[in-house]
Amino acid sequence: MFNVYLKPDMLKFIFSKKFIVQSLLALLVACVAIGGAYNYLISYTERDEVVEVPDLTGYDIFEAEVFLKDSRLEAKIIDSLYLPNKTGGEIVDQEPIPGSSVKTGRKIYLTIARYGAPMVKLPNIIDQTLPLAMAKLNSYDIKVDQIINRPSDCTDCVIGIEIKGKKVPVGTKLAKGSKINLLVGEGATGEKIPVPMLYRLTVDEAQKLLNLDGLNLGATPYLDCENAEDSSSARVFRQNPAPDGSAVISRGSSIDLYLTSDQSQMPNVNLDSIKALLK
Repeated sequence: MFNVYLKPDMLKFIFSKKFIVQSLLALLVACVAIGGAYNYLISYTERDEVVEVPDLTGYDIFEAEVFLKDSRLEAKIIDSLYLPNKTGGEIVDQEPIPGSSVKTGRKIYLTIARYGAPMVKLPNIIDQTLPLAMAKLNSYDIKVDQIINRPSDCTDCVIGIEIKGKKVPVGTKLAKGSKINLLVGEGATGEKIPVPMLYRLTVDEAQKLLNLDGLNLGATPYLDCENAEDSSSARVFRQNPAPDGSAVISRGSSIDLYLTSDQSQMPNVNLDSIKALLK
């Protein structure tokens, strides 16, 4: 064994305040360096961790952001769409798709439903024929609620526009999907037209055909429809007045429709020829 002999001056230095302070500082620096290296390794390891992308469809954007944060993912909105049947902020699409495997920290790109309908200017349809006015309104996604006939030399053309009984000037900004009433000229005498056949049409198809003929949609009871799926598949199986023989009706009148999802109750008619009138 070797005998280590420490000189008195060396011993005095080792136990000096300066040496102890320097030793503690060196120890602190070493601890900080080791801790930083440890945290970096943990962060680097977690960055490579793979998680499954959850299905966010139908969630509100705020709920989805919390959900993704818990899964160590990040939400990013890239688009919004006007969807009348969706709640504002509801997620309607996502990328990557649900079930995909991604690394933590990955951005999930979301498309949400708009909180409000976009605005459009009411087009000029005054003095235009009813079919032309309907086509133009449809291109602007403006709905016709009622057609109101008024005496006028301009037969079967639009002479005014109303919302809840108040006249609406051309160029007025309306939300997409808004409903308006059209004032349509009926000539010097009230014109009579044949009662249209609406069997096997959906309620939306039937209303479009009625509007093209200058008629209005009346009552629309749904029979044997217990849920939303039944209602969406319901078709017209009875109407009042019925399209029997030479039956006629005044322009501006209403026709009541009865709908069912039971196909066995549908009259045997040529659906293609009826739908051809919608084009």
